[in-house]
Amino acid sequence: MKKWVTIAWVLLALCALLAQTDARKGRHGRGRALADRSWRSRSRNYYHDIALPWSQWKPWWSDRWSRDSRAGWWTGPNVCDTKEGDPEALPGGEGYMLKIKECGSGEDGSYKCTYRADDFQQKYTATVTYRCCMGYARQQGKPGCPLKVAELKNLLDTARDLGLSEFVSYAGKAKLEGALTGQNNFTVFAPTDGAFQSIPTRVITDFESPSKRATQRGDTPELTLDQLKDTLLSHVVSGWLTANDIRDEEILRTLGPGEIRTTAYSNKKIVNANCVKVVRVDQLASNGVIHVVDGILPNTKKSILEIISQDSRFTTLKTALGRTDLSSVLDSDGQMTVFAPTDSAFDSVPQETLQRLVADEKCLKNLLLHHVIPHTICADAVTGRHRTVSMAGEDLKVQRDSDDKIFVNTAQVIQGNVLGYNGVVHVIDNVLVPNKARNIVDVLSASGASSLVELIEVAGLTDTLRSQDNIAIFAPSDQAIQELPEETVKALTSNPAALAEVLQYHVVPQAAFARDLRNGAMLPTLLGSNKLHISVKDWFFHTIVNVQCARVVKADQGGCNGVVHVINKVLVPPTQTLADVLDGNETFSILVKALRQADLITALQADGPLTIFAPTNDAFKRIADDTLDNLLKNTEALIKVLKHHVVEDFLCCDSCFSRRGKFSQVFRRSPFSYSSHDGASVTSCDTFATNGVIQVIDRVLRPPGINFDN
Repeated sequence: MKKWVTIAWVLLALCALLAQTDARKGRHGRGRALADRSWRSRSRNYYHDIALPWSQWKPWWSDRWSRDSRAGWWTGPNVCDTKEGDPEALPGGEGYMLKIKECGSGEDGSYKCTYRADDFQQKYTATVTYRCCMGYARQQGKPGCPLKVAELKNLLDTARDLGLSEFVSYAGKAKLEGALTGQNNFTVFAPTDGAFQSIPTRVITDFESPSKRATQRGDTPELTLDQLKDTLLSHVVSGWLTANDIRDEEILRTLGPGEIRTTAYSNKKIVNANCVKVVRVDQLASNGVIHVVDGILPNTKKSILEIISQDSRFTTLKTALGRTDLSSVLDSDGQMTVFAPTDSAFDSVPQETLQRLVADEKCLKNLLLHHVIPHTICADAVTGRHRTVSMAGEDLKVQRDSDDKIFVNTAQVIQGNVLGYNGVVHVIDNVLVPNKARNIVDVLSASGASSLVELIEVAGLTDTLRSQDNIAIFAPSDQAIQELPEETVKALTSNPAALAEVLQYHVVPQAAFARDLRNGAMLPTLLGSNKLHISVKDWFFHTIVNVQCARVVKADQGGCNGVVHVINKVLVPPTQTLADVLDGNETFSILVKALRQADLITALQADGPLTIFAPTNDAFKRIADDTLDNLLKNTEALIKVLKHHVVEDFLCCDSCFSRRGKFSQVFRRSPFSYSSHDGASVTSCDTFATNGVIQVIDRVLRPPGINFDN
């Protein structure tokens, strides 16, 4: 045993020695892994290069067949690399328990390696991207980028060749020629000549006079030399950034006081810088790259809150924000889009509705959140019909019509792209009121339950429901109420107290959303001891949710003080147990007699939930008289037969077509008939009791081992 332990230690020492030698070679070698794959999709050549720094070992034979032994094109001449992320993850970092390298070719012809390091306390990630240096291109079969493309000019001359004469002129006035013609690489978002119409045309210098254009326009605004320089430098980013490098929602630090927020939409077919459209990309120069934009990039020094607070059109919006905790959200870093209603837009809202919104902080907060999207959408991104979700969790439909006007739901954008450092503001002419900003009584009408609102008013419950917080209403649809017998409606409307009891049976004193409706759940109601039973059944491609055997046809119609679920039936609160309901109906006199004889009547008075498939007297009469007499006299057989009709569950005709367990499967035969294996059909559905439900059947069911002809 000692011999094998000694051999093991010797092998471990040898491995450690080889690892150190290999690690030294790795620091000075130029070999890089080759993986011919798309950067966006994993191919069969995708691989991980995992290094364990505490040993750094590799088998001695690994270099012979390793991909690292084959030098890639990116190791050749005229290749420039860009490093991003945590420097700790890059090669050369020490002390990490695990390092992973993933490499592959990008869609733009670059080669990218992602490095990940983990010291079991923190994770680090970095990327290195290799591209041909400006002015060079790859040649098939040769390393690096040996082909020298057409002689590139400096940034200033390139801008002049692109017809950007105003930009060149202003750059000269700001004394930026040296920077734009030097050796340092820059990315310039250069405005078109037409874009300069929006800035002052007179620059205060010792030699400049008003331009002819400014004189013709009748204005000679003044701009100091420092202001002009800051404006132009706010269009310049250090380093070079091609269109493929532009990421959505990225903040670029400029050489000036401003920042550039880049947004990319539709697979980069639409690219914006500070919500100004990039109309021409990747104009290469010897010392950088130019992207042509069709406007002066706006200043982004203000937050969205400051933009709203300092604009006289938004006094009502500013007041509303002050009543909630959303001011800090609009003043924080991030990216968001705010559709800001003007004071005139708020004036068009009915005063009663507006007063209710302002009085309820939760409703008001939901109203304001419905005007906010948690990402930046510039006006150029709206090219047709689009759908997005507001921070209130409800849909917003954004579209550009044939007249080039932009609408969000029913509101028109009257001014777009007011940019701040944390997002963009679009001014709209109408207030967007979501269901979540409405009181739950108001939500009923919008959800197809306006008839229920009328009954609530008759019962005197309007103020009660408006004052409740976090409630759920299972609201019968207009059609469900119309299907009630006329005499029933008259009886209820003539007795407001009885009507109030029925309506309170539909209200749960807790905000139960669809995700909270679990199979078998018993929900309390405002009626006190009466509860609602929830049945959830998953079928092939859909889920059926029932409350007291009424199907939920529209769920999660949220209000600021609760939620509405529209159902297809009116719920009537039961007052008797299953035993009492059966005992009070002559149709089931034989069944009740059998239950008493088998001493099972008390079992139907238990809490439940229970479902009894109740044979009528006619069902029992299908059995021969002598056979039925013998069955009623045989207590043991009778108990077995009766228990076969009872299920310890709440089964509805609408959703429960099959059942595993003691009871036979039930299959749907027609919209009004449900059949089991032995031929019994449900002739009347869903008679409720306080502890369960009765399904009336036309035959007596036979359990295994009991034989009779019915």
